[in-house]
Amino acid sequence: MQKLDQIYKLLIAFSLLFLLSACDDKKDLKTPLEPTGGVVSNNALSYLNSLRLNSNLSTLSKNDILTTSAQNHAKYTFTNKVDSHNEVSNLPNFTGATPKDRAFSVGYFTQISENLSVGAEDEVASIDGLMSAIYHRFGFLDTKINEIGYAKFGDEKSQNFVYNMGNSKLNDFCKKAKSDDGYGKFYTKVCKNENVAISGDKYNSLNRINRNEYVYFPNSSQTKAFFSRETPDPMPECKITANPVSIEFNEFRKPVKMKSFKVFENENELKNSKILTKQNDPNSIFNEFQFAFFSKDVFKFNQDYKVLFSYIQDNKEKNLEWSFKTSSPKFPYFIVKDGDKIGVEANKWYSIFFEPNDCNDVFTSYKTTYRFMKKPLIESVDTNLININLSGSKNAKLTIKTDNGKKITVYITNSSGGFFINKLYLGVILVIVLALFFIIRRR
Repeated sequence: MQKLDQIYKLLIAFSLLFLLSACDDKKDLKTPLEPTGGVVSNNALSYLNSLRLNSNLSTLSKNDILTTSAQNHAKYTFTNKVDSHNEVSNLPNFTGATPKDRAFSVGYFTQISENLSVGAEDEVASIDGLMSAIYHRFGFLDTKINEIGYAKFGDEKSQNFVYNMGNSKLNDFCKKAKSDDGYGKFYTKVCKNENVAISGDKYNSLNRINRNEYVYFPNSSQTKAFFSRETPDPMPECKITANPVSIEFNEFRKPVKMKSFKVFENENELKNSKILTKQNDPNSIFNEFQFAFFSKDVFKFNQDYKVLFSYIQDNKEKNLEWSFKTSSPKFPYFIVKDGDKIGVEANKWYSIFFEPNDCNDVFTSYKTTYRFMKKPLIESVDTNLININLSGSKNAKLTIKTDNGKKITVYITNSSGGFFINKLYLGVILVIVLALFFIIRRR
């Protein structure tokens, strides 16, 4: 009898604790940082052209033929679940083995370039991702293009985005299918009809759409802070780095010899870095006019950076200096480490960035446990970046464990509609029921 009395007392105490937990305040929780201003335009062409204008490049016009070839490849990649610029003829929706083949098949007459983004959240996110991928960035900031076609294909869960870029002046020449006359240097294999020859002087003239000395990037206040995943991979020794800082000189000008390439945060030089050039590019894609600085520590969100590039050109020593600022996630956000506890409001979206300890500290999957809340809404947005939205009672807890050994705890700091009342009623009912059992047992 005495043992039963002790059990009932413990149950009542537990019920009271359960009831009081609805009113208890969690202390020492991390609070979110506010996001910086977002992108003005959510239209792909407008946004891309704003990036080109900031880089002193001409804008791109939309081309319907290139849009068709882009649409065809977006459908192919999504249907076949592949991330490649090449297509295989025995797979569904095949329209051409290479980007130029697909463009030729729908009525374009000269070579094109292509950028592909798989699984991006939207058009702007796809462009930001491609601009952080150095080889694809050079494609978007090419001085020799003046038109583009773009398309997306997917479902409500995922979409693929394809961008096909071309030169309308070369396309007009190739469309005539007539070779140049005269003497000197000529090029073939420029057009769909590979036998059509174009003089070297005309070829260079038609490609000189932009005559500025150089193009550098990032150069604005809306710069993505980190880079991860590009095929082929320019930094195979790392899984995540800062967004690369790059400069490309006009190939129609004199050769350039780099002396130094430095990036500063609050006047402190970033030392843990690698400079990529034609000489050490692991994929042999860079030309002698392209240079990129990779910090192996990711940039901070909403932070100013300064760049200093020193070089020799035409036997003259020159210096270039510019600055940029990183953006932040689009929702109120947290930068977390292992063991952190954070507080969020119910029914509100937040971003969580798991700060890497080094350039290989990334997770590919995670597990969750939770109590006193609905099933959490969690979106994987980017490398080490997720969005969450929780609905539940005050102090409801979500635990996230990543496959690279990190664990964080998320608490709801206020009750969403009905959860507090339901928890209160349940606690009261438990106390009453157990009290009745205790009274009856005493008799």
